[in-house]
Amino acid sequence: MQAHEVNERVVTLPEGASAPSLPVRTFLSGREDDQVIDLLPSALWARDRKARDPAQAAGTGEEDPVLRYRRAAAAGLSTFGHCFFHNQVEEIRHAAVREHHGTLKRLPGFLRLVLASVLGTAAVGLAGLWAMGRGGLIADLAARAAAVAGARAL
Repeated sequence: MQAHEVNERVVTLPEGASAPSLPVRTFLSGREDDQVIDLLPSALWARDRKARDPAQAAGTGEEDPVLRYRRAAAAGLSTFGHCFFHNQVEEIRHAAVREHHGTLKRLPGFLRLVLASVLGTAAVGLAGLWAMGRGGLIADLAARAAAVAGARAL
């Protein structure tokens, strides 16, 4: 095992591992508010096995890897922030819809709708008979219905 100093602390690496060529402090801007923004590029750099140190990057004409990883971290944080807030808004909308659906009255069932349809058809039929001048027929039907209801009550 090898021991290497990284940001004032000793880190022990497993056999065969190499020490990082860029310490974390090269990514730090020194501002307290930017701590996450500073640490994310260093994590991206540590993840990328093909990263070169600044001297090698300058020799090949590539841009500074610190700047490249800062830009990648800013883009990643921006994308994450957008997706996170979009998902939060969607969750709030879904919760509002669920709450609204909880306050609605329950819809009538199939049998109630059929019964309402039959009663509506009978009412329209009776009104039609009355309009045709067959009021005596309606009175006769009402008397028969009352007689049947009275006979069943006994």
